[in-house]
Amino acid sequence: MPELFKQNDQKFEFVSHSVTLSCERLNLPGYVAFHVNFSSEREPIVVARAKGMERPFFWTSIPEGRQKEAEGVGKLIEGYLLDKE
Repeated sequence: MPELFKQNDQKFEFVSHSVTLSCERLNLPGYVAFHVNFSSEREPIVVARAKGMERPFFWTSIPEGRQKEAEGVGKLIEGYLLDKE
């Protein structure tokens, strides 16, 4: 996993598109995963970084079914963690 996922990134918040995303890292063996709550009416989501066959990794939802949303939320989390370095 990339160095941007450090152990001190257990809980954090950031704003994107006027919505606050409250993220909590989950302890799932073999995964980088976050439970994400939104300040909007959107339902919470759990996103996990998984290894892909066609690309090195991708973001997915747990349970599956919100894949497109998980990809976007995962990229926002990555961007936030990289920018705060």
